[in-house]
Amino acid sequence: MRILGYKDSMALAISTLVFSGFCLAQNNVKTPPAKGKINIEQDARIEKLVAYKTTLNKTATEKRYRIQIYNGTLEGAEKAKRDFNGAFEDLTSEIVFETPNYKVRVGKFRTRLEADRYLLEVKKEYPSAFLLQP
Repeated sequence: MRILGYKDSMALAISTLVFSGFCLAQNNVKTPPAKGKINIEQDARIEKLVAYKTTLNKTATEKRYRIQIYNGTLEGAEKAKRDFNGAFEDLTSEIVFETPNYKVRVGKFRTRLEADRYLLEVKKEYPSAFLLQP
């Protein structure tokens, strides 16, 4: 017993070929990229505000909260910094020399709250880490 008759199967085959032709025709159409201009109008005070913020960020780098994770020899400080950069990619780290020890300090946080949040995460890997105030 046939499910489709001869006329129905021919109509199905023809409609399949026609619609697949339309689908393939859409893939070969190449349209040129749209060209145009965009005009951005903004208040002049925005540029002043951005310039002020960049100068503020450059001058106030010493007055930021830091987290110290290591205190000891140069080799140990380099290893601690390398391990830290592998585990915490979003924080910056640097080695500071204060006679006679090398110290690894990470992050530059503006507020105490932000520094405390990161300190909780850092203490999971470095239990002796502590917060330095500016």
